[in-house]
Amino acid sequence: MEIRTDLALEAREMIDEKRSKRMDESDALPDGMHVKTRETEYIFITDIVIDSEEASKAIGKKKGRYITLELKNPILDTNELQENTGSSLANEIKQFIGKSDIREPKIMVAGLGNRNITADSLGPKVADKIVVTRHVKSMKDIEIDERLGNICAIAPGVMGITGIETSEIIQGMLKTVKPDILIVIDALASRKTSRVNSTIQISDSGIVPGSGVGNHRMELSKEVLGIPVLAIGVPTVVDAATLVKDLLGEENKTEIKEDFGNMIVTPKNIDIAIERMSDVISAGINMATHQGFGMHEINEYLI
Repeated sequence: MEIRTDLALEAREMIDEKRSKRMDESDALPDGMHVKTRETEYIFITDIVIDSEEASKAIGKKKGRYITLELKNPILDTNELQENTGSSLANEIKQFIGKSDIREPKIMVAGLGNRNITADSLGPKVADKIVVTRHVKSMKDIEIDERLGNICAIAPGVMGITGIETSEIIQGMLKTVKPDILIVIDALASRKTSRVNSTIQISDSGIVPGSGVGNHRMELSKEVLGIPVLAIGVPTVVDAATLVKDLLGEENKTEIKEDFGNMIVTPKNIDIAIERMSDVISAGINMATHQGFGMHEINEYLI
């Protein structure tokens, strides 16, 4: 049974664990994998770049850049913590947006997931808190703050409710709206409870909707959609079998699989955690796409 995780950071950690079991003293990474770490007052940041097929196969992730923000205080229970985390996220998003040659790129934000299931509701909750301006940017007789970007947001729902693939809905909207960049937010799965609701992964390699709850759908990426895609994910669940296997090791792995099947685990305070994390991620996106605003200043534009 394979340990299930959507985080590149954890996949990279498992490479070290396998090497340790082989009694290999070398700490060399696979060719084409580059890892840098840095730290702020509140966050540990790991930057992983995968630029070769060998590294992609070794880590089990697509080629691209994966930035992981690990919160030192995962509770996010003060304004200072939320604003600092939102600003750190905004800085990373700005770097991605800055790669575009377009002076004011049109950006679509898509909040993926099922708003009726708490652990899968992060995306829709973030979409609800995005400061959208596309509708007023097209009105010539209205004066608006020049710092505001051209942003729209959607929460396409899940196929079990709509009967339509998330990627099909987004592809249809892209043909009409014609954004230059797509930002998608979704719930992920971690191998460790310590990273649930306390870690944010940012990737330019795209995302597979539903991966966090084990319901993989069609990929959303630049290769599929034709425009740059920035994926922002937060682990909100741990696969039960993965959790037990990670705690107990290789022993009884067959029994673990049979006993737990497709069960997933989420913390009892998931509703509070999702609400706070959605505040932070929406603030990060808002500050990155609307230049020159602080967290509380841009939030005044929310109705």
